[in-house]
Amino acid sequence: MASVTGASGDPEVLGGDRGDVVVVRVGDVVAKAHPADTDVEALGQRLEIAAAHPELLLPPLRPLQFVDDRPVTVWPYGTPVSQADPDAAPWEESAQLLAELHAVPVRGPVAGSPERIVRAIRALPPELPHADVVLRAFEVLPPLDTSPRRALIHGDWHLGQLVHRGAWRLIDVDDLGVGDPVWDLARPAALFAAGVLPGDLWARFLNAYREAGGVALPTSEWEALNIPAQAYVVQMTARALVTGLQAVEPLVEACRRIFATHEHGDRG
Repeated sequence: MASVTGASGDPEVLGGDRGDVVVVRVGDVVAKAHPADTDVEALGQRLEIAAAHPELLLPPLRPLQFVDDRPVTVWPYGTPVSQADPDAAPWEESAQLLAELHAVPVRGPVAGSPERIVRAIRALPPELPHADVVLRAFEVLPPLDTSPRRALIHGDWHLGQLVHRGAWRLIDVDDLGVGDPVWDLARPAALFAAGVLPGDLWARFLNAYREAGGVALPTSEWEALNIPAQAYVVQMTARALVTGLQAVEPLVEACRRIFATHEHGDRG
């Protein structure tokens, strides 16, 4: 992987243990090995979209590479969002990027949302503490992504999907594609609803998105966001239980509220 970067220096693995994804930095270049079962044709289309919109997405440095039969993408290194000061995070800038992305003429593969939610549930060992709560919350959710609205969306947006290289840019095109734009707002909405993201930060993000002409919320925000946000609560809780990388109690409690809300209704 270091050799495909074309850069000199000692390679550094970024992000720790990420399962079937490996990210290596060499100097000012980053190589990312994608899962072995990646849809290579769709990934190639996603690289083309990123290359065509460098004002929104960090553009790749090279066409798709292969290392030991694994697809590898090569990117310029950008400075990630600092985790130390959430108030100083680029909430407004990210909202504007998403609004502009959603205005790009629709083309490309199907976006990864909400298939990510399903994958997280499939990967959740049922014997883990609180797994039963997460699984019950997922089972009572109505069918996901039934909206006919379609736009070019990121598909897995959170603040970790931004880097600064001259300006803020979106990264990680693994789920980039055509889908309902509400999914790009659903994760911060889920964190707000679960009591993890402060209301003032959520308001800054949401207001900036609307001011930039974002199309994800044609009606009242929670009419559109309610079910996608609940689905992301379920997904984030499942991931937190598996990885142990996130405080899980507020998310588990939110899953209990989801189940209590839906338990007397039909799943759809």
